[in-house]
Order: sequence, then structure tokens, then C-alpha cells
Amino acid sequence: MLGETVDPEEAGVAKARELVQLLHAEVLPFVDLVGVTRRADAWEVVQVDVRPAVPTFPVNDIRMVEPIAVEFDPADRFEPRAITLRSDFPRVPHTYVVAPGEPPTLCLFDEPYTEQRLRWTAAAFAQRLHTWLSKTAIGTLHQPDQPVEPFLPGSPAHVILPSHLFDAGSSRGPQAISLSAIPRTCSARLTYVAGRQGSGDGIEGDRNCIAVVVETKPQTQGGLTHQPQNLLQLHEFLQTMGSDLLQTLRDNLTTWIIERAGDPDVIALVILRIPVRRSHDRAPETIEVRAFQVAGSVGRLGKALGFVDEVDGDFGAIIGDPGTTSASEEVPLLPLNPVRDLTRRRAQMLSGNRSAPDPHILAVGAGALGSQTLLNLVRTGFGTWTVVDDDVLLPHNLARHALPGPCVGHEKAGALAHLASLCFEDGGTIDSFCADVLTPPLADELRTKLDATDISLDFSASVAVARWLALEAPGDSRRISVFLNPDGTDLVVMAEDQARSMRLDCIEAQYYRAVIEREEFAEHLLENGERLRYGHTCRDVTSTLSQDSLSLFSGIAAGALRKTIAGAESSLAVWQASANHSVKHRAVDLAAPVEIQCGDWQIWTDRGVLRKLSVLRKQALPNETGGVLLGYTDHLRKVLYVVDTLPSPPDSEEWPSSYVRGCDGLKEAVDAIAHRTGGAVAYLGEWHSHPDGSTCEPSPDDLVFLAWLTGHMFVDGMPGLMAIVGEGDDVSWYTTTLTSAEDP
Repeated sequence: MLGETVDPEEAGVAKARELVQLLHAEVLPFVDLVGVTRRADAWEVVQVDVRPAVPTFPVNDIRMVEPIAVEFDPADRFEPRAITLRSDFPRVPHTYVVAPGEPPTLCLFDEPYTEQRLRWTAAAFAQRLHTWLSKTAIGTLHQPDQPVEPFLPGSPAHVILPSHLFDAGSSRGPQAISLSAIPRTCSARLTYVAGRQGSGDGIEGDRNCIAVVVETKPQTQGGLTHQPQNLLQLHEFLQTMGSDLLQTLRDNLTTWIIERAGDPDVIALVILRIPVRRSHDRAPETIEVRAFQVAGSVGRLGKALGFVDEVDGDFGAIIGDPGTTSASEEVPLLPLNPVRDLTRRRAQMLSGNRSAPDPHILAVGAGALGSQTLLNLVRTGFGTWTVVDDDVLLPHNLARHALPGPCVGHEKAGALAHLASLCFEDGGTIDSFCADVLTPPLADELRTKLDATDISLDFSASVAVARWLALEAPGDSRRISVFLNPDGTDLVVMAEDQARSMRLDCIEAQYYRAVIEREEFAEHLLENGERLRYGHTCRDVTSTLSQDSLSLFSGIAAGALRKTIAGAESSLAVWQASANHSVKHRAVDLAAPVEIQCGDWQIWTDRGVLRKLSVLRKQALPNETGGVLLGYTDHLRKVLYVVDTLPSPPDSEEWPSSYVRGCDGLKEAVDAIAHRTGGAVAYLGEWHSHPDGSTCEPSPDDLVFLAWLTGHMFVDGMPGLMAIVGEGDDVSWYTTTLTSAEDP
């Protein structure tokens, strides 16, 4: 290890020379230079004596003077290694043994050398060495918040295994596993992937494997040992932990190997599970899992274990007591770094959603925003899903859809469900239903799903679908709508409360009022982007929207949905992105809904509109006042949504006992609101106030006006709507409808 002695002044490796010069300067009183050696491979070793701070009764056997050899790579590919030269140096955390019989190396840093090298100095290295020994002496080097130390080093070759193999006490017997070997282009290593049950991913294992789990008794953390290179070394390592590997293999594999000994494609995998505790008086904190592929076929393994023999290439069982193995040291092992396959539960833990609700969600719409948001949530283990859509994936969708090219022509819902199921080892967290929810009759299966769901989530960007979910969809599930504005610059999330006391359609009405009233929403519903045609019919058009914007909003939508579903209140929020992708969150306060049955029509408004009418009335007292009502109509369900009002025009005539509404600037104001809301909100009717001491009953003049208004609105197929606002926030609503142009 040390090589030939050289004059310290002749140290040729730059970092070794830097350390020698530092120690010659005698600026560090706790490190002395002993000498420099050079090995045949040109590595240089600087020997030092380190004097750590050691108490009278140290926790670990650290001496007042510790001889250390520091190895330096002439090519600077590997970090300088500090190796203890004391043969009885204690096995403590943050040490490792490179090879059998070698002294332990001190693990001084917890980051790759590629990162260390940017800041490495001889002074920092020497100080770190002194600190390492001093803290180890008093038992504080390994901090309480650090994970417990492993016993075996990792491996650059990975094997992805079923998650149950990582759980203590489970699956002790032999298990048949199908392994797929996936080559890596950047190295000669392979990654082995265990086949998933029922995943339907099309990946077939190219090797059949028998896995045996060996679980040791709980072990107290110490330093890393060297990597076992053959079966005997692994057996000897496990003997120190009270486990007999060879006997375990005989007990578990004898019958299986005898039956398959002649199959050269069957390999054996040894999986170790070591429960590791922080100290002798503590319970295990983790299960260290390591895997080793046994070289050759299981027939060769059986021969090494002594219960199978080979004659002219044929394997057969040995009759009688097989005795002890004599060839296990000749059976090489390929160390593999085992990786637990992903389950929903583990995804929740990795995403910080361990205590989040786990609802059943029915999502209507598998378009660009819906597909990406859904996959974001699925990857966090959030929810079990049913996705409903009747559309197919077309080539232009690939510019911003979560589905890949091979899914073109397939139903979006089914393909998305399949893609989502591939995220997890346990697969089926999502199913699909190809249907248009607006096309009756609703399938019994879909009706059953709606009855059973916790959340009905609208990704469709369709007012008709949102209205159907709010008013007609079966079940009592909470309704939530998520969509982008026409230009794709803003994300909107509307959510009913858990009790559904405020439905989605009522939140929609208040959304439009926010667009009307708030300056930051002045261009929110305006469509400025280009429209592109992807087919040959009049409806084969799509808007321009970049994938980077969609990725931004689908991430925000996923987080917003988790937070919204965890709460119980209704909510309305908008996220606005600027050209540099900075985002502002705009919350909209919601007012309690108000519903009035008025003849054949229902009038749906909210306390915010009523308060505004009352304030305008009080400001005009003792005179009467009035104005126009703004909103929109659902003719299918005969509902008038009153969203907002405009105050009395300046040319109106207001007296204590009468009111004549003017028209100065009124048309321009109504047209501006229609433009601002994308044509959604328009003139809906009239309102006026009555003075204090009067009821909200219509006067003869009011009835005449209502008759005129009804005839005027008949031209547009609308009912006449009038509201009278009285004292004490009292509001009465009146609506009439003509059946023909000749009706009085």
C-alpha cells in the first residue's frame, strides 16, 4: 500500500505536494508529516500523525496520536483517501474497507469528488481529518438526523425488484422472477428490471430467475465492509451476523434447482435484508437490502452447494447427504444495487403526501391540460381515478398532450389510463370510460361510477360539461373545474364546498363578475392567439399554446387540486403567467348563492349582487334609482344567472317617488362587458328602487314597464326580468314570458 520512500520535496502529485508544503510550514499544530512514498502505479502516499482532541474516556477507541496514510491519484480522478495505519482501529460509522485484509479508510466527505475537487485544499482536508477523529472519539460524528450507516457498499449495476422483497419478515422462500436486462450506452453495465404482474407494458424478461431472501438478525451500524466477490466471502460475511447462507440456499433451493438444473437460462439471485439499528439499545430504523447475482446457471450453483453433480454436461441430484460445500469460493458474484419498484404508497411518501386524502376521482376530459395534470397527480400517488373522454389522439395533439406518438389514433381515455398504470408496480390506480357525458342516455356503468366517486373533476373546458356536472350528473361528489383562459396565459380552478352548498354554476357566475370588476382580469377572456386548422371541417381548429406554458400550469393545477381537495370550502382562484413565466395567484372571494323561483324561470344570483343593489339604492336616497342587470341565460334549464349590475346612467331622472332610467353611455358599457367576458355576459333586465317605507310590490307603472320589457326581450327569445330593491336589503324579482308576438 505504501510503496518506496521518496524525499518529501520530490512529491510529484500536485495535491500530495500541496499537503507536504502545508505541513512543512507548521501552521497546523495537530498534524505532523511522517514521510512520503510512491507506489509502482505512480500513486503517492503522504504519511501523517494526527493528534485529535480525545477525552479521558472516549466513546470510541481513538488514540492521542493516530497514524494515517493519505493516498493521492496522479491523474486526480479519485479523491485523496485517508487510511488508518493502526491494525486495531475500531469499526465505526463512516469507515469502509476496500478489499479483504486492508485497513479501514475514513469517509471524510459525503459528496462526490467531482464536487469536492472544486473546493479541495490541503488545509481543509487536514482540518477535516482532525475533526473526523475528534468527533469519532466522543461519538458525535454520526449525527442523530443522519440515516444509519450501511454495511455493504453499493454497485453501479442496478436491479429493480418487487417492493415486497424490501419489507422485513416477508417473502423468505424462493421466488421466481422474470428479469429483463437493459444495456446502458455509457458503460458496459446492465440494469435488470423485474417483470410487473399484469402491467401489459410489453417488456418480457429475457432471464428466468430464482430469488432467495436471506434476512439477518438486527445489526448495530458500523463501517462499510468490502464487497463480497464470491459465494464463500458472502457466506463468511453473513456468518458474522449469525446467518448461514449456504444452509439457507440448500434449504430453499434443493428441490427447485434439481428440477431446473439443466436449464442454462435460469439464474439465481441472493437478496440480503439486514435490519440496521443506530445503537444496541435501539430498534432497527431501516432495512438494508443488497442483491447478488450468482454467476452461471442454477445447476452450477447446485453443484457448488454439493447436492447436484454434472456428468457430460447433464446435471443430476446427488443421492444421500450432500455434506459441506467445497467449491463455493469458485462461484463468483455480481453485486447489484437493488432498487424498490414504485408503489402508490411509496409515491405518496416520496411526494410528501403521506397524510393527504386519497379520494376516488372521476375526471371528465383527457385533453392537454387534463392529461398532464392527471399524470402529475398520479405520479404523487394521489387518488384513484376514472377518466372519461370520447375523443381520440390526433397528431396535432402531440404538441402538448401527455400521451406519446404510438398512441395516435387511440382513445385518449384508455391510452391515458394505460400510461398512468405503468407508473406503479401495483398498476391499476386508474380506469377509463369512452363516453360523451352530454350525449344521452348516460351509460349505466358510468352512472354507477359517478355515484361512487368522491370528486367529479372537469378538465373539459366546456361550459356545457361544467353545467351538467353541477346540475345533472348523478351522485353527491364534490365538483371541481380546471381550465385555461382562451390564450393559455391563465389557469382557473373552481371548487364546490364539500357539502355542495355552492354549486359550480354559481361559482362560474361570480367568476364572470370578477372578470368584469378586477383590472388584472381586463384581458383574461380575450382571445389574441392564432387559431390553426388541423382538419377539413369547420370545427377542426385549435389554438396556439406552448408546451412550456402547459407544463407550468399543469404543475400548478396538480398542487392546487391536492390543496383544494384537502379542504372543505368552496373556492375560486386564478393563476396568471407573465411572458417570463413568473406567476401571480389571484384569489376571488365568493358570496353565498341566492336562488329564486319566478314563474317558469329560476333566478340565480348571490349576496354580492344583492349588496351592490342595496348600496346603490342607499346612495340615491331619498330618490329612487335603478339600472340594468347583467348576466346570461341557460335556456335548457330555464335559469337566469344575474352576475352584476350597472348603476344609473347620468341622464336618468330620479325623484323620491319615481325613476326614469337614462341611456347615456349605457350601450357602450354593456358592449364593453360583453367583450371583456368573451360574449358570456350581456344585458339581462332592469332594476329600480323603492323609497323607505314602501314595499317591493310593483306599482301600476312598474307593471306597464314589465309588460314593455317582456315584449322587448321576446325578440331575443328572452323573458322580461325586473328587480325591485326596497328598504332593509329587500329585493323582489319579477319575470314574464310572451308565447307569441301578439300577446299583451
